[in-house]
Amino acid sequence: MLETSKDVLWLALAAVILWVGFFAGLSGFYLAMMLRDMTKVTSSLRRKMDTVDKILEAIKDKMETASNYLPIVIEGATRAVEYFKNKKEKRKKK
Repeated sequence: MLETSKDVLWLALAAVILWVGFFAGLSGFYLAMMLRDMTKVTSSLRRKMDTVDKILEAIKDKMETASNYLPIVIEGATRAVEYFKNKKEKRKKK
């Protein structure tokens, strides 16, 4: 079976090629698993960013609605302050 040193060389080369192939396949598998995990992370991040975007959009809409009523509220507060100020002045005069 192993008659010359060339036979030993061919046997060693075959073993090395077998191990290189095995580790190349294993590396490919781990690379695929890392890419799959990265895909999961990016999709999760995308969902979270969409949720944050929806929340910010809702806050923006509420702020726009509230800003429409702000002049009315300010006018009412101004009148209330004037009313109480006048009432206090009338008490001082008496």
